[in-house]
Amino acid sequence: MQPIEVEAKTVEEAIGVACRQLQTTEDNLSIEVLEQTPGKIRSLFSGRKAKIRAGLKKNMTAEPEASGGSLDSFKILLERIIKEIYPAARLEIIHQDGETVFNIIGDGSGIFIGKKGQTLEALQYLLSKIRMRQSADMPHVIVDSEGYRSRHIKNLVSLAMRLSEKAKKKGGPVTTNPLNAADRRIIHLALKNDADLTTWSKGEGGMRKVIIAPRQ
Repeated sequence: MQPIEVEAKTVEEAIGVACRQLQTTEDNLSIEVLEQTPGKIRSLFSGRKAKIRAGLKKNMTAEPEASGGSLDSFKILLERIIKEIYPAARLEIIHQDGETVFNIIGDGSGIFIGKKGQTLEALQYLLSKIRMRQSADMPHVIVDSEGYRSRHIKNLVSLAMRLSEKAKKKGGPVTTNPLNAADRRIIHLALKNDADLTTWSKGEGGMRKVIIAPRQ
């Protein structure tokens, strides 16, 4: 990628613009200051702007290799995406229960989670599409942020336990709200070993309900 020239009120602002345009962080840029501002007060009257030339450092110019299922290349891809949303965000890799989790560390506001986890699901979907398009050998990873998925799983398991007790007391089936496939699977697995109950999914499309009923 060829270097770009950026103008802004200050050098710092110009660097920030360059980072956004090149989809990377300042650490990965080679920066040349072409024109410095005369100072905040004087610049108000002179109208002069700072100007820089910025380009990716040599070891950052090549796209990450997807072959071989490299976690590092996958991590770089997701980092480029999340930094467009929040430049200070970073990723950590966690190995949990046999799964590889990319945990997004943001500003603590839940910006990467979204309403009912919708933003997180969108990032998961996007990463899955990239994986399918680039290489089937790339590893499957779970995208999480601020421990949302762990809390979500615990809440679903707790829901499954409450509904199972209700079904036993009632002596008949009870039904969950419409759930996506991943959430339905958690409900089914939570009650899999309960010999007194049976579960199945009902409905059309991706959002179906789980029926929990006493075993006949």
